[in-house]
Amino acid sequence: MTRSLYAAASTFALYLLGSAGVMAQKSTATFEEGSRLMEERFYGPAAEVWRTLIDKDPNNANLNWKAGQAYMLSYNEKQKAMPFLVAAAANRTNRYGGLNTSGYDPFDPKERNAPIEVDYWLAKAYHLNNQFDLADTYYQKFIAEAGDRNDFKALAQQGLVQTANARTLMADPKQYQISNIGPVVNSPFPDFSPVISVDGNALFFTSRRIRPDSSNQDVIDPLTGLPFENIYVSYKDRNGKWQAPEPLNINPPFGHLATSNVSADGQTLIIYRDDTGDGNLYESKLVGEVWSDPVKMGSDINSKSWETHGALSADGNTFYFISNRPGGYGGRDIYRVVKLPNGEWSKAQNLGRTVNTPYEEDGVFIHPNGHTMYFSSTGHNSMGGFDIFSTELQADGTWSTPVNIGYPLNTVDDDVFFVTTADGRRGYFSSDKMGGYGEKDIYFVDFPQEMETEGLAVLKGFVIPAPGEQLPASAILYVTDKATGEVKSYKPRQRDGVYVAILAPCKNYNLDYRINDKTIHTEDIFVECESAYQEINKEVYLNPVSIAGAAGVVELPKGSPPGSKEKGLPVKGKEKQVEGGVKEDVLTTVMPAETKGAAQTGAKEPSVKTPVTKETTEKEAPVKGKVPAANPKTDAERKQEGEKHVTPDATYSAEFVKFHGYNEKAIDTNDPKWQEFVSKVVALLDKQATVNIIIEASASHVPTKTYGTNDNLSNSRMEEASKQLVEAVKAAGKDPKNLLLGSVNHLVQGPKYQGDYKDTAKYGKFQYVKLKAR
Repeated sequence: MTRSLYAAASTFALYLLGSAGVMAQKSTATFEEGSRLMEERFYGPAAEVWRTLIDKDPNNANLNWKAGQAYMLSYNEKQKAMPFLVAAAANRTNRYGGLNTSGYDPFDPKERNAPIEVDYWLAKAYHLNNQFDLADTYYQKFIAEAGDRNDFKALAQQGLVQTANARTLMADPKQYQISNIGPVVNSPFPDFSPVISVDGNALFFTSRRIRPDSSNQDVIDPLTGLPFENIYVSYKDRNGKWQAPEPLNINPPFGHLATSNVSADGQTLIIYRDDTGDGNLYESKLVGEVWSDPVKMGSDINSKSWETHGALSADGNTFYFISNRPGGYGGRDIYRVVKLPNGEWSKAQNLGRTVNTPYEEDGVFIHPNGHTMYFSSTGHNSMGGFDIFSTELQADGTWSTPVNIGYPLNTVDDDVFFVTTADGRRGYFSSDKMGGYGEKDIYFVDFPQEMETEGLAVLKGFVIPAPGEQLPASAILYVTDKATGEVKSYKPRQRDGVYVAILAPCKNYNLDYRINDKTIHTEDIFVECESAYQEINKEVYLNPVSIAGAAGVVELPKGSPPGSKEKGLPVKGKEKQVEGGVKEDVLTTVMPAETKGAAQTGAKEPSVKTPVTKETTEKEAPVKGKVPAANPKTDAERKQEGEKHVTPDATYSAEFVKFHGYNEKAIDTNDPKWQEFVSKVVALLDKQATVNIIIEASASHVPTKTYGTNDNLSNSRMEEASKQLVEAVKAAGKDPKNLLLGSVNHLVQGPKYQGDYKDTAKYGKFQYVKLKAR
């Protein structure tokens, strides 16, 4: 029986309404109705039917089996399955009743026995409850009784391997700090599949929430009774706090659209879309403040098979994706394509059996360093369901043996869709941990310092217009490798001026910030030759020639540096003893009492993207968005047209450098070099109306208790230098408001700290403040 979308949605909605719907159902519940609901995958309502029938016949193994199976297959009620499966296993016999006496008949209302599969599902339920000894007992019982042609036999054998893996991994928990990202981003509805821009300022994710304008309130996915999947984005403000999520303009009025990946600069979004059961990958570009219509990714990426997830390398030249196309090693495998000279993608290449398994892979993510890959797999040494693994691209082009990133991040349930920040110290993921705000929430995990990325430098910051003005669409940053002359261009995000670029270490670069092709700020920088991760945070103020009202040094803005890491709500561990002698770390999130009731609404979102049947998507409208103005010319277009970027003069009239000792920030105003610098600045003010100032501060990786973090220390050095310059100019009888701030730049750089804080030669050159004037 196939219902209309309206009838199907209404049935599920009645279930979600709670007791009133259940009471009405109890008087009319029949075996046939439960079977129809199971067939149509409405497992929650089906479970209520079976429970109603069980009330009248509590020792019926078949009814208990069906209730347990329905809960195990439900979106968010697996934990309710255990007592029904236990009862079904206890009442099951080797003799089958009903009309079909030769075996088990699932469609016979008179059937009172349960099939042998009840032992597999009971083992799975114990597995999900971390009761590994009991899980093993029932996995083994099922394997002994099941025939070789039973589809669950291989899964049971894998279950035994996974419980052994779980014991090993849980006996050696990692020192990870897991936090809920908080109620500003998370909602009472499922929120999942987070992806974050390299600068850390833009978080894209998939949600089944009601849109702010309620336009999808009555557009219900009949399989879950919830709104269809939509894409949202949250941006950080200058204080490092997430702002209210906004739905993207490309969300369709009907049907699913889900996040997959975002480019390094946060301006190209990779999207998953279900096309009448054939999942495909699309891309959309941010132009101005709107997203372009999603375009299906071409070449050999999409196929007639199922493509679920993709990740773009930071340089945009390699795309990794998931597909279950023929010729792989199992179900879904990881493939890659590379950008050809003509701008097209190459033929797809399977990553090979080192990474791919006979089981399922999904959720691939390539780190901005280009060689660290994270992905999820039900194979390798998974402790149950999907676990998150990491692998490294070797010099010979092969991948290292994948490593399970460990418990408690990985659990016995599905753990998928994991991404990290550029420094490798924080990862974002979604989970349905107890105590969240909804069925599935977005979390982040902080890793120990030794897991920090090496050999990567990230230039990021803001281009800041005058108060009340918007950044012009023509804003662009040119980065020139001064040794090779190679030029790359980067677009600041128009809504907030955020920009990001990946730079190779041990090189000199010219930075040229332009508005309407006119330089508003330029300077030369050198990226240190250190193996440690480096961040260059640079805030640039638009020149008054381009936009009036540039900020002066006395108006140095407060707030966090671009991409600063937010504080989440801690997830606390509470130990309990479980079967088999293993202690489970039960994770719960601290949340306000008033949100707990709302958090129980909504059906559970699958941990992997599930194709939707044609019947549920036949009304899907095209994915449409506003068509914005065209992007500025790309690097390839400029090269093809013969247009060359001319590097501007980046010399300055006066410079001052002060190298600090450990935890120091003060400037000796009697220092002859400082007095010489001030004299030159005063002389410039005699010649011209304003003087452009650049302030750069740096701290090493030597820990500081005094300032809390090295980033705070770097900022303090920058602010102290600004203060001293303002006071010196005042003392000389000049107006410090005529000191215009070209840019501020603060860094934490140098080698990783190894407990040798007395090695001043090693760390001292990264503890400084620099001022430049012209």
